[in-house]
Amino acid sequence: MFIKDLETPNVIVDLKKLKTNIREMADIAKKHNVELWPMIKTHKSDYILNLQLKHGAKGILVAKLSEAEMMANAGAERIMIAYPIVGEKKLERLYNLSNEVKVVCSVDTFESASFLNKKALEKNTIFDCMILIDSGLKRLGISVDQVKEFYNRLKALKGIRIAGVATHGGHVYGASDFDEIKEAACEEVNCVTEAAKIIEQEGGNCEFIALGSTPTVKAINDFKKIKQIRPGNYVFYDAIQVALGVVPIERCALSVLGTVISIPEQGRAVIDVGSKVLSSDTGAHGNNRIEGYGLVKNHKSIVINGLSEELGKIYYNPEEDKLKIGQVLEIVPNHACSVVNMVNKIYGVSKNKVIKEIFVTARGLSQ
Repeated sequence: MFIKDLETPNVIVDLKKLKTNIREMADIAKKHNVELWPMIKTHKSDYILNLQLKHGAKGILVAKLSEAEMMANAGAERIMIAYPIVGEKKLERLYNLSNEVKVVCSVDTFESASFLNKKALEKNTIFDCMILIDSGLKRLGISVDQVKEFYNRLKALKGIRIAGVATHGGHVYGASDFDEIKEAACEEVNCVTEAAKIIEQEGGNCEFIALGSTPTVKAINDFKKIKQIRPGNYVFYDAIQVALGVVPIERCALSVLGTVISIPEQGRAVIDVGSKVLSSDTGAHGNNRIEGYGLVKNHKSIVINGLSEELGKIYYNPEEDKLKIGQVLEIVPNHACSVVNMVNKIYGVSKNKVIKEIFVTARGLSQ
């Protein structure tokens, strides 16, 4: 089947670009002698997971416990959970999962650590945990100057083992240029390495010193004592990464296809893809370099400036871009991760042909 035979809206991924992106990040990890634990919420796919494992990923990072369960079934044997696990049912599921694969939890409060400890003692086990460090995002994590006291409080809990530290410098997505990306990367490196140093001075051992978003990992020159990197978006890249200057648009593997269904007047058109596929994300942490809701390939004047659930409203210069009803547009979305979670499958393509259907096996798993 050819790409032109697909009904729109749909999501396609260029298989050659996908594999190139996966190999490149694996090469970065190998070059700097760090382990690659990619965040799989970007793709939520067992097919792409196994490509990453094939190319040397040592484990994976997940956002939610349900993703961890699905990816364990798909072949992942070492899983970090990015956020604290709270709630009796989730703790029971965590215990069950830990009997199947190696699981590393995350904590940033004594209360959440105590919940893990209670469940571990109940089950006669020990949970490995990383302390989350805030390197600038101001979301989860403690500051470096809180590490000593926090670590020593946690040592009293017999059901958990502090296995290291981790951070996510998501504030990088608000960067205005590559210099600010490098600054955010330095903040990540400095925070986790200093936190690890404190823990080791207190008698601990850091098996994990983990960081990484896609932009910062590509900006770090000296990984110092970093042991793990955890980028996610790199498998696809997207319009946000292009706006940040991380990659050119040609490196973006994922696209959304939409058809022009109406041209009410020259310079204004409507496409059959809205927020239920394209997503209304313009950057979770703020970036004023994003214009509209995606980049339309081969049409420089087009701006997707409005989305309803099923439709997109676009403006364009009719002297630069000639549009007609029935024309299919290829759009690089602002945020690939949000788009993939909207669909059951994406189409793997090569040279205008559909090669395979890639199922989003962990789609909608948010618990």
